[in-house]
Amino acid sequence: MSAMDRLNIKGLICLEAGTGAGHMTCYLARRGAKLVYSISNNQEHLDCARKELPKKHIKNVRFIKADLRRLDFLEDETIDLITAHMLVNVVTPVDVFLIFKELTRVAKNNALIVVNDYNPLSSYQTERSHIVEELFRIENAVYYLTNGKPALVWYPSEYIADLLKLLGWRIETIELMYDKTPWEKELLEEHLEVIENECKKLRNENLRREMLSQATEILNQVDEDETIYAGTIYSIIARRTRYKETM
Repeated sequence: MSAMDRLNIKGLICLEAGTGAGHMTCYLARRGAKLVYSISNNQEHLDCARKELPKKHIKNVRFIKADLRRLDFLEDETIDLITAHMLVNVVTPVDVFLIFKELTRVAKNNALIVVNDYNPLSSYQTERSHIVEELFRIENAVYYLTNGKPALVWYPSEYIADLLKLLGWRIETIELMYDKTPWEKELLEEHLEVIENECKKLRNENLRREMLSQATEILNQVDEDETIYAGTIYSIIARRTRYKETM
């Protein structure tokens, strides 16, 4: 049983920070949440999640396109449970702070937050893990060139826990959801697609070809039915406590 499965969600007002594929939103609604705010800055994610949500739960979910750094439509202390599932690995360090500061503002006293995400890839290694690392290095390099920031950041669970404590949360549990993270070729192919799309934005044709060639060559080292393990996945549960405002 996961940490989330042990929580009593029935009747709670919930906020899913980063809709993604919508699995957590659906999970919260299915577990009896009174209302779920499913928030993302990606309209495509919101549309897909809305389509996947069973019709019987539609009345309990609000899909909202918004910047998680500024949830102006929510008043202070309105949310009972906040979930951030695989969000922080795609957010820069400055934005991680701003997002969690805003989530803290809207959390009721005694509210819970659940953060599930990736530890650094170095937290679990095999002789094949370097393939995953090399592919992600190229993805980050291309993304830096086109967007001025990395595509992926691997924050240790200790970093996120310390940030939550700084903002007035009390850590209740930190545990591993996966003691080794599986990377199947199909998932790695999605990252190659990101690299391809970002490479199209590069003006230097030689650089574009070289980076895409390297990424393709790396992925070709992975067999079709192979799973490579690299890193771990953590789950943090913390409780909001009242504190003297210092921000």
